[in-house]
Amino acid sequence: MKKNWIITLGIFLLVACASEEKVDSSKKGSRKGRSQARMISVEGYLAEPGQTISSSKLAGNLSAYDEVELKTEMAGKLVALKVKDGAYVKKGSLIAKINDAELQAQLKQANASLELAKQKETRTKTLFEKQSATQAELETVVAARASAEASVALILAQIRKTEVIAPFSGTLGILKVSAGEWVTTGTSIATLANVQKLKVSFSLPQRYATSVSKGTKVKINDSERGISAEATVRVLEPILSQNNRSRIIQAEINNKDNLFIAGSFVEVTVPIEAGSEKEVIHVPAEAFTLDDKGPYLFVAEAGKAVKRYVTTGLRTPISISVLDGLNKGDTIIVSGMMSVREGISIQIKEWRRKLNYGVKK
Repeated sequence: MKKNWIITLGIFLLVACASEEKVDSSKKGSRKGRSQARMISVEGYLAEPGQTISSSKLAGNLSAYDEVELKTEMAGKLVALKVKDGAYVKKGSLIAKINDAELQAQLKQANASLELAKQKETRTKTLFEKQSATQAELETVVAARASAEASVALILAQIRKTEVIAPFSGTLGILKVSAGEWVTTGTSIATLANVQKLKVSFSLPQRYATSVSKGTKVKINDSERGISAEATVRVLEPILSQNNRSRIIQAEINNKDNLFIAGSFVEVTVPIEAGSEKEVIHVPAEAFTLDDKGPYLFVAEAGKAVKRYVTTGLRTPISISVLDGLNKGDTIIVSGMMSVREGISIQIKEWRRKLNYGVKK
């Protein structure tokens, strides 16, 4: 009996161990399956430097030297528009006028009250000198005259708000209102811009942040319209942008011939000081992603995707030059970007061997 019990117990233990091994094997297989599921196949591009540069080509944006949206400061009927669409106006020119008839009537009444207050003040001062008026009476009429003057000043300020005046000389855009129209406070009349001089803003990578200074000449090129000109650096941000570690530069360009148009994108060629030259790596544009820290891409390291923030330079429709953040021989992931994440397992299924930069040489 005891022998049979021992045999039964042994069989039970063997079955339990076998079941545990099966479950454990199943778990391992499940983990292995999930691991394999996380691996994605991507296309790779080998980072190879292009030419060594003694100048850097960067993307820039043109803006008007001065620009403002002319708006009304009070509500009322627009009784006059003194300008036409696209007109050139000088500083101080009257652009538009709101009906001020009611205010003019108030001003007339306020001036009359002021005149009476002045007369009463004069009489009271004479009486005070003759000791026929008290100090309190004199102070009262002085305060009344001051109050009347304040009322006149307030109405005059309101009347000035009925006029829209050009704050600087420039060219008007398309008028957005018509004479006779009822406007509210803040109604836009037109845009006024000084475009005889333009500002071009661009970002200089950290490596070249001290390569320019006030007075440095840079070349501006509008490839869409086939025009170029020289600009002079006027302003340099004292600190680097925390987003992409670059320095914002602003240059000034003479535009008296109106060749360039504010709002255009241009290519800015910046001279690089001796000793800071660097070989540029051109990368397919689809490899890049942007977040609040700046542009980044993924490189393959030991079978894993690794995020790499970079400093970019010249951009074309199909490629972007990388000035900092990549090394020669890095494997850049250029496909499957919607699925690629930091640390995900990747497999290079094929290599992209050739890149047409889309730039005329």
